[in-house]
Amino acid sequence: MKVDLGSQHAGLGWLLLAGMLLLSCEPPRAVPPNMPNAEERAQSTRNRLRAFNAARFEQERHDVDSAAHAHAPEAEGLPGGMWLSLDEGGPGLFPAPPVAGDRVQWTWVAQNLEGDTLTSGEEDFLVEKDALPLCFHEVAKSTPWHGQGQFWTTSTTAFGASGVPGEVPPFTALEVHFTQRRPVLDASWLAEVQQGTFEEEVWLKAFLEEAAPDAARLAELPVWVECIDCDLSTPSERALRLDILTIDAQAILEGGQGMESTMEWVRGTPDQVVPALEQALLSHPDAEVLTVWTTSEHAFQRKGVPAAGVRPATPVRFDVQVSPVW
Repeated sequence: MKVDLGSQHAGLGWLLLAGMLLLSCEPPRAVPPNMPNAEERAQSTRNRLRAFNAARFEQERHDVDSAAHAHAPEAEGLPGGMWLSLDEGGPGLFPAPPVAGDRVQWTWVAQNLEGDTLTSGEEDFLVEKDALPLCFHEVAKSTPWHGQGQFWTTSTTAFGASGVPGEVPPFTALEVHFTQRRPVLDASWLAEVQQGTFEEEVWLKAFLEEAAPDAARLAELPVWVECIDCDLSTPSERALRLDILTIDAQAILEGGQGMESTMEWVRGTPDQVVPALEQALLSHPDAEVLTVWTTSEHAFQRKGVPAAGVRPATPVRFDVQVSPVW
């Protein structure tokens, strides 16, 4: 019997092709409709976190509002949900607050809203420039140069989600007590004095509060005296030898040298020494060593003595050694 191998092979081919077609037409596996993919799960997680953080923030704001209104009903609202209460006394000689780019000094203590002290510090920073919590900058711009008080803030404008390790827990609303000053060593401030845009007397008073707190003001004059040795007893008619070191404020800040001079003076003789020095010597007749601080008007007038290193419109210090002339 003769078999047709060609037709047999052809039949097998058709069977294999048909089988493959059947397999390829198998419907895809059904995916349950309630099973989100990875991206959907991630988005859902993000949404839940946003809702959680929003709820946390709203609770913080409520707690901050309650604390501020309980302790300082007159507190002023600031951006970011902060509240500021300044101590009484007014701005005094410093009516204008600092602006962006100004340098300020802070001493501060941070508490939680229950009154527990958490951390404290001293900062010297440029407003809106340096890397500090937003609350520092916003409060600085709303406080007179020499002012103090307290403010309340949420963690968002304070130390945030990270807090301060070992000191401020994450997500902590704060009550902060602070004192704000303008650094007297800030050369730009003295430059404003020399340019006539800031008062010499105000600068000198602020400088002496830090540099010479024991110096006493003479009446209402812009003259401050620190009597170091007040045991000299000399008859008023006797001539005195004055050894004087004169140095202006800029040289003091820069660590420069002053000008030395020596002269004789009899008490009551007018126009021999500058007004500030005369008033200081008359007010301290037994002084042997004294330091006198004054504005340019009571030293060499606003023009100064540039040739001797005393710049115009610049406060001056006199270091004086007094001895009798025998």
